[in-house]
Amino acid sequence: MPFSLSNYYDVVKVADINPELECVNTLQLTEWRINQPILDVMKQCWLSGQNWEGLPQRDNLPLDPYPFESKPEEMTDEQALIYKEWCIKRAKTHEANTKSLSQRIQVERTLEIADKYLEHDLFYFQWQLDFRTRKYPRENFLNPQVADYGKALIEFAQGMAITCPEDATWLAIHGANQFGVDKVSLVDREMWALNNTQNALDVYEDPFACLWWQDADKPWAALAWCFEWAEYTIAVGEGREFITHLPCQADGSCNGIQHLSAMLLDEEGGRSVNLLPSDKPEDIYGDVAAKATVTLQVEADAGNEVAKQLLEVGICRTIAKRPVMIVPYSGTKHACRDYIRTALIKKCKGKAPWGDFYTPAVLLATDHIWDAISNTIKGARKVMDYITTIAEQYGKYNTLMEWKTPTGFPVQQRYFKKKTRQTKVHLQSSVVKLDYDDEVAVIDSKRYKSSSSPNFVHSMDACALTLTVNKCVEQGVTQFAMIHDSYGTYSPQMATMSKCLRESFVELYTSKDWLYELWVEAKRKLPTDADLPLPPKKGTLDLKEVLMSKYFFA
Repeated sequence: MPFSLSNYYDVVKVADINPELECVNTLQLTEWRINQPILDVMKQCWLSGQNWEGLPQRDNLPLDPYPFESKPEEMTDEQALIYKEWCIKRAKTHEANTKSLSQRIQVERTLEIADKYLEHDLFYFQWQLDFRTRKYPRENFLNPQVADYGKALIEFAQGMAITCPEDATWLAIHGANQFGVDKVSLVDREMWALNNTQNALDVYEDPFACLWWQDADKPWAALAWCFEWAEYTIAVGEGREFITHLPCQADGSCNGIQHLSAMLLDEEGGRSVNLLPSDKPEDIYGDVAAKATVTLQVEADAGNEVAKQLLEVGICRTIAKRPVMIVPYSGTKHACRDYIRTALIKKCKGKAPWGDFYTPAVLLATDHIWDAISNTIKGARKVMDYITTIAEQYGKYNTLMEWKTPTGFPVQQRYFKKKTRQTKVHLQSSVVKLDYDDEVAVIDSKRYKSSSSPNFVHSMDACALTLTVNKCVEQGVTQFAMIHDSYGTYSPQMATMSKCLRESFVELYTSKDWLYELWVEAKRKLPTDADLPLPPKKGTLDLKEVLMSKYFFA
C-alpha cells in the first residue's frame, strides 16, 4: 500500500522538529497542584443535589406524573391533547437526562481524580502533539484544557510574588474576563476588578451566602479568581507580600480568522479580529449580530412575522458567537443552525414568542447570520476556498496532501476511503456479526475538501503557540497554562507573554508566504496538468501593527 503509516513515521523521523519537542517538554515541566478551596466548594455543591451554574444536574429530572387517575378506554379530544402534551414533555425529560448522564459521570470522575491528586504537593501533565502539532494533555477529565469547573480545580504549584500594583494588573483583567466583562478596555477591566473587591471578599468569606460568582460567564474560574483576589487584597492591606498561584489567561480574538486574515493581509478582516490597534476591543461577534439585525429588520418591515419575533427576542453576540467561531474550521450552515437553535432556546428560557416550535425562527436567523458572516470575513473566505481548491487537486490525482509548518513539522492529510468487511463470531450458542473498516489506497476526496482548510489553520495556530512558548522561555517564563488560542501564566509575567505572542505571530507571517509555499509543494507533487491557481492577491494589512494591538490577545 503506497500510503502506509510507516512511510509517514519515516518522514517525521528525519524532519527537524526540535522546536515542537522543546515546546512540549516545556509544557510538561509546568508544576501543578489542586486548588483545595475550590475542590471543597465544588464537592459541597455537587453533593447538595441543587442546580449550580457550570455543573450539570446531579440527579435525573423528575418525570411528569401520568395525567389521568386511570387510562381512559376511549379518550375525548381534550384528553387526547393532554395525553399528547404529556408524552412530548416526558420524551424531552428523558432526552435531557440521557444527555446529562455523560456530563455527570465526567464531574464524578473529575472530583475523584482531584481528591487523589490532593495527596501530592505537585504533579505534572504529559503532553502530546496531533498530526497538525496541536498540543493536548494526555490525561482526561482534569487538565488545563477541560471544562470551566475542571480548569478551576488546578493551579500552579510554584508561586510567584506580586511585588507591586503593576504585577496584579493581569490578575485584575483575568477576573473581569471570567465574569464576561471583556468587551471593554483593559483599563476598564482593571477598574471593574477594583470596584468589585468587596464582592470578591464576600465570596471568599462564604461562597454559599454570596453567590455573585454564579452570575459569571465562567463561574468556577470566577470563584477561583474571587479567592485569589480576596487573599491578595487582604495581604496588601496587612502590608504582606502575596504569592500568587492562579494562572491568568489572554484569549485570541476569534483566532481562526486572525490567522486567515494574516495569511491574506486582509485589513478589513484583520481589523474585525483586533490585528490592528484600537482604543477598545473590536467585536466580530457583535458586528455579525448587528448586520443580521439590520437585514432582519428589512424583512420585518415587509411584514414577516417570524422576523418581528426574532427582533423581539434580539439577535445578540451570544447567538452569533459559535457560528462565527466554527466558520474558519469549515463549519457548515447546518452546524450553525444547531448552535443558533441552542442559543435561542437558552435565551428565551421557555418564553419564546413562537412557543415550543423553534424551526421557522431558527431557519430565518441562520440565513441572516450566515450572510452576515460572509459579508464580514470576505478575505478569510477567499483563503479557505483557495486551500480547498488545492486539496481538491490532491484528491483528484489520489495523492497525499502535505505541507511543512513554519517549525518544520511535516503534516499529512491521511484520509482514505474505507471498505467495510464483516466477520462472524461464535459466542456460546449465538453467532454475532461484526463489521469493521479497512482503509484502501484511495484518497477520500470529500474529507479532503472539508478538512484541508481547518487542518491548515490549526497547524498555523499550533505553530504560533510553539513559537510563543519557546520565546517565553528565553525571557524567563517557565510555567504555562496553554489552550490552542488561550495563553496563560502568572499575572506578573503576562506582560512578557503578551509581548512574546505578538512577536511570534508577526514573525510567523512575515517570514514566508505560507499559501505560496502550499502552492509550491502542490506543484512539486502533482502532475503538470493539475489545475493549481496561484494564491489570491494580498491586501494592505501591515502585520507589524499587531505588535501595538492591545486586544489581539486580551
